[in-house]
Amino acid sequence: MNVKSIRLSERQQVLLVIPAVILALAAVWFLVLAPKFERRREIVKLRDQLKNSPYASQSMENLLKIAAHERELGERTQAEWVETVQRLATFNAAETKDKSTVGRIDYKMELFKARNSLSRRSEELGVQLVPQDLGLRDTIGANAGEVKVRWLQLKTVEKLVDTILSRQVFKLHAISPLDPVPHKGRDKKLLFTEYPVDVDFEVAFEDLYIFFQSILEEDRVFFIRNMRVLAGTVPGAPLRVEAVMSSVIFE
Repeated sequence: MNVKSIRLSERQQVLLVIPAVILALAAVWFLVLAPKFERRREIVKLRDQLKNSPYASQSMENLLKIAAHERELGERTQAEWVETVQRLATFNAAETKDKSTVGRIDYKMELFKARNSLSRRSEELGVQLVPQDLGLRDTIGANAGEVKVRWLQLKTVEKLVDTILSRQVFKLHAISPLDPVPHKGRDKKLLFTEYPVDVDFEVAFEDLYIFFQSILEEDRVFFIRNMRVLAGTVPGAPLRVEAVMSSVIFE
């Protein structure tokens, strides 16, 4: 079979070459020249920023002093933040260090231990602990986020009930953990989370004052979101307190 060769006239060759040249020029522009021009604009912008910077007229020696000063301020601010966290956190670092790895079995074991421990403590102190279950459910899902929240709710309830019992509260009527309340900074990053608890107890005047003092102690800080004080039902505890109190967990 004879294959006839394709012959193009000069006009046809020119028409074929022109699109190829256009494509080649476009490729050079988008792949080579355009990025370089963009880089040049960035360099010019950065140069103008540096030119207008208050540090532009400073000598290298002064710049080093300024950098050392800024670094010292940063370290001091960080140290102040760490001190603030340690002072305002409800739990110390050891108490919450395993919060990201706790599992369902860990939660159930801790719940069982907390109920038994606080029940014995209430009997020893002669305080009526009405909510034997501490307001916490036994059932829990497999979701890691839910387990973490429930575990921190348990720790919050346990510490709050222990504080209440230690301050000679006459009777604990009810306690129930509420949904966590996250708090974010200006950069939208999570700073800390409140774990509020709804609590209802009867107490004497002087013991309520001691209780308020105790929730300001380090590693035992609780924030009072709202509180109502009513007349108690027994002579030994003339006040009935209904309050929502929160532990604070820093990230």
